[in-house]
Formats: sequence, C-alpha cells, structure tokens
Amino acid sequence: MNFSTIFSTIDAHVAGEAFRIVVHSSITLDKGSIHENHEYLHTAYQNELDFLLNEPRGHQGMHGCIVIPSSVADVGLLFFVHSRKKVFSYSALIATVTALIETGNLARTENDCYRIETVNGIYTVQATCTNEQVGAILLESSTHLLENQSDYRVVEVNESRRYLIKALPDEIPSIQLEYLSAIMKWGKKAAQQYGNTYPDLSGIILAQSSDTASNEVRSITFDPDGNIVRSPGIDSTFAIFTAQLEAGREHTKLINKSIFDSVLVANLVDKTNKRFSIQAQGFTTGMHHFTYDRDDPLKNGFLLK
Repeated sequence: MNFSTIFSTIDAHVAGEAFRIVVHSSITLDKGSIHENHEYLHTAYQNELDFLLNEPRGHQGMHGCIVIPSSVADVGLLFFVHSRKKVFSYSALIATVTALIETGNLARTENDCYRIETVNGIYTVQATCTNEQVGAILLESSTHLLENQSDYRVVEVNESRRYLIKALPDEIPSIQLEYLSAIMKWGKKAAQQYGNTYPDLSGIILAQSSDTASNEVRSITFDPDGNIVRSPGIDSTFAIFTAQLEAGREHTKLINKSIFDSVLVANLVDKTNKRFSIQAQGFTTGMHHFTYDRDDPLKNGFLLK
C-alpha cells in the first residue's frame, strides 16, 4: 500500500445535491491555465476521479470538486462528475465556499465576497457569516429563452448551459415520490429523445405549477444521461423562472420544490435582462480520507444501480 495516494475530502450538500470537495491529494496540477489543468486532470487522473465518485466510496449522485490555487481569484475549482458533459455547477460554488470557510481552508475576506475561478470563467458569490459559520451564499445569473415550442421551451443559463423545460406528461399525475418509477422511466426516454435533437443539453426539466400559489412549482431535473438531480437545481430554478416570465407571469420570486421536498427560492433582479439571484445554504456532511490502491482489483469502485 502506497500511503502517498491519500485524498482528504470534505463532503457537503446544497438542497440535497451532494459534493465531494478534494482539499488535499497526490494529484499534481501545475499547467499554465485552468483549462489546461482541467484537461490534464481528466487525462492523467481519471481512475482516481472514478474512485472518488463510485461505490463503495461514492454514488451516482455524487459530484466532485478539486480545489486549486488561483492567481486571479480567491480559489480555483475544477469539477469532475460521472459524465464529462457537466463541468460546472452553481451549487458546487456554494458547497465549496461554505466548506472551505467553515474548515479554515479559505481565509475570510473583509466583505465576505469570494471570487472562484472555473473553466466557465470567474464567479463572485457573497457569503453571510456568523463567526466562522456560513449561513447562506448569494449569487446572481442571467438567462435567455432560446426556443419556445408548443410543448416545451429551451432556456440558456449563463450563456453556456441549456435546459429543456416540459410540463408533466399524462402518464405522470404529479411530481411525488409515489410516482418515482414512472418519472424515472420517462426521464430515461426523454434523455434519449431530446438528446438526439439537442446534443448539448445540460438537463431536462419537468415542471408542475402549484394549484395554490402562482409563484410556486414542483420540478425534477434529469441529467443528460437521464439520471435524476437530487435538488431542485439552481440552473433549473433560473430556467423555470425565465420560462414563466416569457409566458406572461408577473411574480418577482419563484419557489421551486424538488420531488424530495428540498426548496430553492430565486428572486428577480432585472426582468429586461432576465437576471436572477438565489440564496442557498451548504451543509458539511463529513470529512474523509481515501486511500487509492492501484493493486486493488476494484480500485475504481463500482456503481450500485
């Protein structure tokens, strides 16, 4: 056993979406740019990334983040997931900043604003802190409607991630756990159907309007492979809000609930430019040390379906 291949991680979640944040490892990333480091990470260390995501050390819903130094921001962040199509997540920014502040791995700034460098650019988030505990993280994003079809809409978030939004089909009475089997079957089928038409989709969203509140929805988001996202999704919330505004809704706040009853609330910042804000809280669920053994016949782990 080579104990130089130990990974120190912080596990956290945001509204149910799980993240494994790597704060110390044997991975060496010393390329010139964050894009080069991202490519090198997936070229030279894919086995280690699989190991951190897969059973029995992980699960299908786990997302990975590697913290690296940045010369242009407070911290750099590289993403790794089961599918390389998804290389960015707002929730990852919230989870990472929360975990790093609360564990002392990120020095507090005077105004509690933090800049995070990613392959998608530099993002600024605002933390609300009491002592060294993070109460919430605030961020903003812009969107625009790309397509308005008779039975679905396509919305682009942050000029880089596209989501297809549909109302509930007849075979799914409601977004509730009792209909989970039908929802999962629909998601797999829809991922294949719409993935052929829109190969660059970041996700497919089913949205169900509330019978009691015009600014409240239940939704479920499917990744491009058809798997369910565990949270309402920050991108998804912004995308649904955009679709509702384009349909003539006039509210300034949207409450989005997932099938698991986790909640995200978005606020309208600028209707003309479709700019929204969201405030969410990350929760640390564990700190772990993982040892990667190249002689282990199951060194990359395995997924339980």
